[in-house]
Amino acid sequence: MQEGIRFAETDEELRASYQLRYQVYVESMGRFKDKSDPVLKELRDDEDKNARAIIAIKAGVPIGTLRLFWGKDAPFSKELIDAYHLAPFQALLDDSKICIVERLMVIDPHRGSSTTLHMYKEVMHFVLQHQIEAVLLVCEPHHLNSYLKLGFRPFTETYSYPGIGLAVPMVLIAGDYTHLKRVGSPFALLTKEQDLKYCRHTRALLKTIGHGGDIISQELSEQHDYLKKVYADNTLLQTTKPKLFDFLTEDEIQRLIAKSYIFDCARGSLIIDKDNSSRTLFIVLSGVVEVRRDGELQAIIMPGEVIGEIAFFLHIPRSASIVAATEEVRVLSLDEPSLSRLLKYESELANKVLMNLCRSLCNRVISGVETSDLRTA
Repeated sequence: MQEGIRFAETDEELRASYQLRYQVYVESMGRFKDKSDPVLKELRDDEDKNARAIIAIKAGVPIGTLRLFWGKDAPFSKELIDAYHLAPFQALLDDSKICIVERLMVIDPHRGSSTTLHMYKEVMHFVLQHQIEAVLLVCEPHHLNSYLKLGFRPFTETYSYPGIGLAVPMVLIAGDYTHLKRVGSPFALLTKEQDLKYCRHTRALLKTIGHGGDIISQELSEQHDYLKKVYADNTLLQTTKPKLFDFLTEDEIQRLIAKSYIFDCARGSLIIDKDNSSRTLFIVLSGVVEVRRDGELQAIIMPGEVIGEIAFFLHIPRSASIVAATEEVRVLSLDEPSLSRLLKYESELANKVLMNLCRSLCNRVISGVETSDLRTA
């Protein structure tokens, strides 16, 4: 196949997209086995009949792909309308003015390269060519900062997505050129404001999305106000269990939680799902969460403790599922690249953080042993 990034047109290119999905989702993540073809090693479903695929080829090998739905190709299915919260956008726009992007993936050796950006440039060219006004997607917390930089914004409540955990619905409003320039989106370089004059519903769309859903952003908050939200639950200060913030100054806490987000989770919400490949660390700020593996309760996590550390440090899929066990569970996500840089370049702060993490994990092990003793007593 010819090297480059483009919409798949030939049967060979489409098969390459389906096989890359199989490689990533089925073989690497153990997901969608019931929907895949183990003989052809393809992952495709009925939605693909109405979808377009972008494929990235390097040295004859597929390295990335994504799936795009456009309302003019076919009506959006009920599943897509529900999953992407399309209803408020369909109330303003004809379906031909809306597209959805999903199942974006890049193979390991090329993650962190410009491949993802180049695939989204193809999406933006498509948006401009077909005069689309709203581009929707759902992202995981560890991708949130990347999509914000592209110009996407959260617009409704987060929810639990099977096989993933916390999921954030986001939208890019093509006509909001001022926002694209303000965040430094590369999409602002692909066009000029006059090229977007076809966007006639920008103000109405901005009114619809309001203040961006239920996520609290560190970058969009005053430092003191954000820390007040972090410590809103007094339990975080009162608990005697080891906490990640122990012995840290306010400035050190600010550096630790750079580019972080606060998520509110209803009781029963899936925060992390077993076998997912993301490596986001979360700090429990309020409420209680449960660690479950194959339906069995493994541990109870209290405010101040960390979840997701095994996948982060060992670079393996999630080893267990994390579920909100009480009402008003609030968690803070730590940006993986920022945390990795902190651990690499700020040795003094990194030592404090790692020591606190070790103390917390040791306490969890002791608590687990005590619980086990009680069960067998």
